[in-house]
Amino acid sequence: MNTGYNYKRLTKVLIITLVAAFSILIAGGFMIFKNEAPRPSKIVDQNGTELISKHSLLSGQAVYEKYGLADYGTYLGNGSYLGPDYTAQSLHVYLKGMDQYYAQKMHNKNFSDLNDFQQGGIKAKVKKEIKVNRYSKANQTLTLTNAQAAGLKSLQSYYRKEFINNPEQAGLPASMINQKKTDAFMYKGNKVDQLTSFFFWGAWLSSTNRPGRDFTYTNNWPYDLDAGNVMPAEAMVWTAISVALLTVGVGVIIYFQRRYQFDMKSRYLPEEPVNIDPDVPITSSQRKTAKYFVIVMLMFLLQILMGELMAHYYVENSFFGIPLQNIWPFNVAKAWHLQLVIFWVATTWLATGIYIVPRVLRREPKHQGKLVDLLFWGLIICIGGSMLGEWGSTLGILNKNWWLFGNFGWEYLELGKFWQIVFILAMVLWVIILMRGFIPAMKRKLQYDRTRLTTLLFCGAIAIPAFYLASLFILPNSHVTFADYWRWWIVHLWVEGIFESFAVILIGWLMVDMKLTTVRSTVRALYFQVILLLGSGVVGMGHHYFWEGDHSIWLALGACFSALEIVPLCLLVWEAYTHYRVYKDTKTEFPYKGTFIFLMWTGIWNAVGAGALGFLINAPAINYFEHGTQWTSAHAHASMAGVYGMFSIAIMLYALRNVTKKSLWTPKMDKAVKWAAWLTNIGLAGMVFITLMPVGQIQLIDALKHGYWHARLLSFYHEPLVSGFLWARMAPDLVFTAGVVILLVIVVKCFFNLKKDDNQAAEVALNKMAEEEAREDAAKANK
Repeated sequence: MNTGYNYKRLTKVLIITLVAAFSILIAGGFMIFKNEAPRPSKIVDQNGTELISKHSLLSGQAVYEKYGLADYGTYLGNGSYLGPDYTAQSLHVYLKGMDQYYAQKMHNKNFSDLNDFQQGGIKAKVKKEIKVNRYSKANQTLTLTNAQAAGLKSLQSYYRKEFINNPEQAGLPASMINQKKTDAFMYKGNKVDQLTSFFFWGAWLSSTNRPGRDFTYTNNWPYDLDAGNVMPAEAMVWTAISVALLTVGVGVIIYFQRRYQFDMKSRYLPEEPVNIDPDVPITSSQRKTAKYFVIVMLMFLLQILMGELMAHYYVENSFFGIPLQNIWPFNVAKAWHLQLVIFWVATTWLATGIYIVPRVLRREPKHQGKLVDLLFWGLIICIGGSMLGEWGSTLGILNKNWWLFGNFGWEYLELGKFWQIVFILAMVLWVIILMRGFIPAMKRKLQYDRTRLTTLLFCGAIAIPAFYLASLFILPNSHVTFADYWRWWIVHLWVEGIFESFAVILIGWLMVDMKLTTVRSTVRALYFQVILLLGSGVVGMGHHYFWEGDHSIWLALGACFSALEIVPLCLLVWEAYTHYRVYKDTKTEFPYKGTFIFLMWTGIWNAVGAGALGFLINAPAINYFEHGTQWTSAHAHASMAGVYGMFSIAIMLYALRNVTKKSLWTPKMDKAVKWAAWLTNIGLAGMVFITLMPVGQIQLIDALKHGYWHARLLSFYHEPLVSGFLWARMAPDLVFTAGVVILLVIVVKCFFNLKKDDNQAAEVALNKMAEEEAREDAAKANK
């Protein structure tokens, strides 16, 4: 019943926060697109001879995408980290070609044969020459000096050696790129030369000043003294301001949390067992969720096996002498590794949402089981088809429609466009499944607080497919700045923002459902946490735009709001303690202790992985040098596996405990869950702090000493100390794998020990539970 409290003020604050944050993000996006680097209709030398056509440039981008090079190296610092950063590497080779041109012209010698004074004079000349912007907007033509043309020729020669008949690319098959075959979004011509054109354009835009400005299109990134690329002074200024703002923000947010008591209040007594019975009848749709979880664990296991294969490619080209790079190249393993984590995490959430529907509606919606089966097979087709497509297009088996059915070519968006649409349709079907239970429940007049909690959960669910629609804006020939802007809507806003908010709301719903917290305090806490998460996180996306947007905007916004992102994440440590307290305080009869072990770890990794490690790399003064090193990988693993992985396991165990027989959950089974929790989390901590963080630190120091291009050489990973850290990763990887195998065994056992479904009995039991909840809520409200 409604006792007068209606959440109007909190709803208004949330709406204002979202409108303001997205207005800033979208307005900033339009400014990014307006100021993006030009793609010339042609690139010519001083005599007007065409060196690169726009067709060649666009075709080179398509080659880069089709062969999944973003899952091997990086472009503008974005992608994978075994291969080079092609922007920084191209810039370095391009500069060396210009040096050699002037050495021959001025001294008739090779550059390496000149003395230091002569070399210094040439480097100073080249540094000044490349900063001049010779692009004509009127005729859309970029004119290169003779030295720049020589640098381009040197770059073409370099990449012909790199990609043609060269088996030295670790983790890749030799001659992977078909030089002559012209596929979709490509034009006739040598494909390696066209790829070089795309790389050269990246080198040009990162070393040439914007019109009327004294910094490049990438705000002087990458760091390379020979190119005159040094960190802008504003990066240090806004780093200092962001730290000061963080200090103030912590105080303000803690004040509001304490002043208005935005925390979940306990409704149980530690000395008494929690009165909750999971052993109630289940509906047919709830029973069908078990098969989702089996697929989840198989995907999880395959994902980490791909990760371990990738880790091995860092230390040797093959896999203990077996040439697996010819079957599973590094870029295919990386594409699968990323897609599988999105698939298994999303599938867990879909299945848990399906389980919740009858509990919210208090009965089984008509024909719900048929829709659940349709969604299941839709996901199977999407997952299997997209993975086969990524493998086939990268190895040259799928060519004509590679962008539709193969590897789309952008990190985290490896799904071909067809599979992206299928995935969206699957999520829309999921929302329809939820609507059939949630909308009637949201119309109930009684139990106002529970209705509001249901509404929050449903809104969070709708946001999941809604924000993935950003993927549809990108095509293979999209400008890289345009594509990367929307790509970060998937990587950061969808994965880190929407997923995080939905997870927080779902945790709150579970706490109420398990009679651990009061409804009203939980709803108030959820409003507060979502306001903080999205209020800081949406604009905080700007830290990804430091080096491609006008820095006067994104260095300020991105730095300040990224710093504030850590505050709500660290506040969730208190929730982690709450979960630990539930685990320790409640009696042994409490049936969800496995869930709370993983929820506890979710809170810890929220603070450490998403919060602390995210803050470490996002400050502009660090990010300028660190962008695209193993510190980024450490943050990605600790936040994706630590937060979303552990949370997904927690809710999976919650659902499985409810749909399986009570006799299955023996002390031995509970002990297996504990072992799985400790092994996976110890293994993850080992990956992050034994290998990725130390290697990232060494890499950052190398970038500061020699330039970013040098820190991304394959030879860096073969240095004795770095190689030792990489080999050491094998131990935590095996520990993590052992934990996943135990979880797989647990889930398979659950699948073969399901309760029988009985829709009528479940309806009676659910309505009885609802009546008890109503009485308890009324008693709480009258106190």
